[in-house]
Amino acid sequence: MKSDLLNCIGETQTCVAYNLRRASRIASKIYEKEMRGAPIHGPQFSLMIIIAKRGTETITGLARDIGADRTTLTRNLKQLERKGVVQISSGKDNRTKAVTLLPAGEKAIRESVRYWKKAQVKVLETLGEDRWSRMLGDLSAVAALGQR
Repeated sequence: MKSDLLNCIGETQTCVAYNLRRASRIASKIYEKEMRGAPIHGPQFSLMIIIAKRGTETITGLARDIGADRTTLTRNLKQLERKGVVQISSGKDNRTKAVTLLPAGEKAIRESVRYWKKAQVKVLETLGEDRWSRMLGDLSAVAALGQR
């Protein structure tokens, strides 16, 4: 290989995006495995938790807060709406859409939490509380880049 190509390859090993995506995929696989029997899992679980905390929220507000584009988020929310766990309705000015967690969604969260806790414990046992606390601060700093 040419030395300039080797330099490029070496640079990717320290690439922020590459390493964040890799870590995210690996962690996601652990959570997916542990949450297999849950009514909701993976990104749907996280999204529904956020909706539950907020009450009714606009799709634009949710997209901004989770760092997703509106199109992808809308597609994911439509899946949840078909499952009967959220409701998407017109917002205050008919140009916006609002999302509300339905009672079936609350039930699905309650039934899924024990699976999530199992996954959380598995990851934290490996990482350790101190390391996770530092990582959480570091991840918050990375997420803040999107707020600029």
